[in-house]
This record gives sequence, structure tokens and C-alpha cells, in this order.
Amino acid sequence: MKAASGCVCETTHDDEKTGLRSPGESPLPPPPILVLGLGNELLKDDAVGIRVAERLAAVFPDEVEVQSTALFGLALLDSFVDRDKVLLIDSYVPENFGLSKVREIRLSAMVEAGAPSPHFVGLGEILEIMRALEIGFPREVRVLAIPVLDPITFSSEMSFQVQAHVGRAVQRASSIVWGWIAQKGNGRDTRRSGKT
Repeated sequence: MKAASGCVCETTHDDEKTGLRSPGESPLPPPPILVLGLGNELLKDDAVGIRVAERLAAVFPDEVEVQSTALFGLALLDSFVDRDKVLLIDSYVPENFGLSKVREIRLSAMVEAGAPSPHFVGLGEILEIMRALEIGFPREVRVLAIPVLDPITFSSEMSFQVQAHVGRAVQRASSIVWGWIAQKGNGRDTRRSGKT
């Protein structure tokens, strides 16, 4: 189901008619792999993460959930709970767009070097909070950062130069996620360690 905000979501329920669980039943755990597109559809190039997520919505098996959201920072905490691996897709503004490319960053490296996008501010705090509460941070978090030209103009149309990056980002994201699925299928996936 695609919500009005552009979020690609799945509603999990036990009663197909009402969508409600029986009293006392525990909610089912979410799929272990989350692909989360970040951005704002109304701010020109800032929508690129959402557009990539939309292209990926029907690509993967049930163990992968694809969503998009305009939330960022600590507001993303709930999305990380009970996940094994997370791929965040968002934009960044490079110093030289002509020489820029889609970047893949591990969360640990990003926390040390600084966030390439305002949407990622607070992810280090999420890591600390989840560890302190022993919630269980995802074993691996990667960020796919897509270069943009104008993430602040009020518009629903992306720059054509940024649109050209969407296909590349979809391929890159697909490669990452299918690699995770293959690891799990080959028995190479180990228990969650809290490392990123």
C-alpha cells in the first residue's frame, strides 16, 4: 500500500477483514531487512531518496521491507527496532556536482566523519540510545547518499541531472540488499552483535 505521503508501507495483520489482531496477541516482528528512503517530495531534489525507494518497492522478497519517510534523526528510532540490517537512501549536496557520484557509507564511518545530509543528524544518538536500552541496534547500517543540486526549492519536479542518478542508485541499492539476502541464504549471517 502506498500512502499519500509517498511512503511505501505494508500493513501486517491477522484478521484479513478488519486488520486487527486478537486481544493479547503479540505483534509480528518486522522483516529483518529495511530499505528506507529519506526526503521530502515537495522540495525538488530532496525527493530523490523517496523516488529510489518507490522503484525498489516490488523488487525484493518478504524478508525485506521498503519504506519512505520525511522523518529524520531521532524520529527514525522506531524504524530500527528489531531489524538486522538497514539501508538508508538519501541526498547530499556536493561541492562539485559534476564530479560527484552516488556514495555508499557505513554508519560507523559517517558518525566519525560527520553526516553528509541533515536527515542523518541524530543517527549516532539513536545508536547510543538503543545500546543503552539494550533494544538491539541493527547489525549493519549502510547509507546510500545521492548527489543533488537543489534540495530546498519548493517543487515536485527533480532536476534532470539528479533524475539521471536514480537508476544508478536503484542498481546500487539492489546489489547491497541482494548481497545481504545471499549471505543469509548461505548461512554466513551471524547473530546480531550491535556492530555497524
